Amino acid sequence: MAKYYHITADSITIRPLAFLVPIGIAIVVLLLLLPLSTILILVKGHLGDIETKYFASYFFMLPFLFACIPFFTYGKRQVIFDALHHTISLKTIFGKKKLMDFNEVASIDPQVRFGLVYYLKSSADRYGKGYRISPSFTGEQDKDKLHFDSHVLSEIKLMIAKVPDRQANNILQPISMGILTHYVSENDSYRLKSTGIGKFLPMLIFFGLFACYFWYNLFTKNEPSGSDKQLSFIILIPILIFLLSVTKRVVFETSTKKIKVYRLGIVFKSYALEQFAGFNIVRKTTNGLYSGTDVRLKFNKSAELTLADFGKTNPIETFIAETEYILKKMESGTSGRS
Repeated sequence: MAKYYHITADSITIRPLAFLVPIGIAIVVLLLLLPLSTILILVKGHLGDIETKYFASYFFMLPFLFACIPFFTYGKRQVIFDALHHTISLKTIFGKKKLMDFNEVASIDPQVRFGLVYYLKSSADRYGKGYRISPSFTGEQDKDKLHFDSHVLSEIKLMIAKVPDRQANNILQPISMGILTHYVSENDSYRLKSTGIGKFLPMLIFFGLFACYFWYNLFTKNEPSGSDKQLSFIILIPILIFLLSVTKRVVFETSTKKIKVYRLGIVFKSYALEQFAGFNIVRKTTNGLYSGTDVRLKFNKSAELTLADFGKTNPIETFIAETEYILKKMESGTSGRS
């Protein structure tokens, strides 16, 4: 593997996608040779028979050549650890931007994403995707990974450890005073704030229009067919699902030490605090594209309760801290009143 990092006394520079550059060069060379090979076949190897018009085939290669640009732009990306300013920056063809300070680093861990890759995460967004700082490795015993661990990662951790006056996480300060962002205190319980009907509204309108059409036919036709009757009731199913979703309420009762899920004002499920087994953070994708992150409570017997779905991962840290604060209140039986 070609050298993708540069270490000095004042900085560590890493090009985690440097391996894309030789791949891009190989593809460009292949795309340039392909029309030439075709021309040589047409003239049966007689170079003197090559005419200018034959080179028009290169115009068909232009879209493919332009498609190779990301190999070089992404391959030139640099993650810079600056020991003088105690900052971590990302440098691209568009310029340089600060990612975080050294005292904001939460973790540097390997993750399985098209191989084993190291990602850097900040304390403000430790449940996010993070920033890639290494090439892909085949596994734990990959010699390139072992080299990265001993020569690059060790230097990064040593540089970060030298930062003076590392700041403590202040997320818990307002929570300890009972100031909550995601929950509402109600008598002897805490209620999770509703996310609203915004994300459900388009589907409600869509199925609502169909329902109006089918029910209009059902009541105005002299002799409605069997399919008219069936569709009039089938269309109510997605509307009922919408109502169940939008009326969902999650309540943490400190007196009963139970977490109850209400739908349409009725208790649908109840979970005992003693069955709580931790959190589960689930990153979701749809057709390969990120579609949100679920925060779930795990219970014994493989049961799970989805508390919230975040489009951005930044608030998750605070959300989990508030939930843990409430769970401790339930465990001690403290009232929900502030």
